[in-house]
Amino acid sequence: MGRLFMSKDARRKEERRERRRAFRDAENAVDTVKDRIKQMQRDADKQWAEAREAVKAGQQATAKRLLTSYRASQVLMTKLEQKRWVFQQYLTKMEMAQSDNEFATALSAVNQVIKIDPEQVADVFDASQDLLGEQVDADRFWAKLYEKEMDGAVGSLEDRIPGMDELSAQLEQEAAVEVGGGSAERVNSELDARIGAGQERVKNLLDGK
Repeated sequence: MGRLFMSKDARRKEERRERRRAFRDAENAVDTVKDRIKQMQRDADKQWAEAREAVKAGQQATAKRLLTSYRASQVLMTKLEQKRWVFQQYLTKMEMAQSDNEFATALSAVNQVIKIDPEQVADVFDASQDLLGEQVDADRFWAKLYEKEMDGAVGSLEDRIPGMDELSAQLEQEAAVEVGGGSAERVNSELDARIGAGQERVKNLLDGK
């Protein structure tokens, strides 16, 4: 009800404040998801280390439970990253829509002071429409290429995560190295490198690179 008694300028200022607040909240939501993914990765690394210790102690059931939790965390992180990317794309589009509104307002003001003779520019716009039509066709072509690439992104999101059999073999290898007095750092780094490379591929697919 308060807005009913506001002046036009006061309403516009209030609307701008609300827009800024909404976009700020959206950006904070993105940052929160990023922080959550980082925390999940730290927890997953801890689960992996605990699973390796369980294998060394001969506690196969415990190791399997921890390994299952580790892989589930990797899957959840991947899905969260995909949702974050989609949300961020929509946020970017909404920011562009806000710019469109600002352009529309500015053009409205320009239209009030500019007189246009439609007949004088009709031929020019006809030619422009032909060119724009060709550009639309080109845009459709690029859109199809992008969609084709994105078709493989969903599969890649899951493919980057090694299966349980491979994770079990990796874990046993690391445990054996440590039991033998060696270091599991090199073995573990190979797994991290593979997962990291997969994450980078997914990111590139999502970003259209």
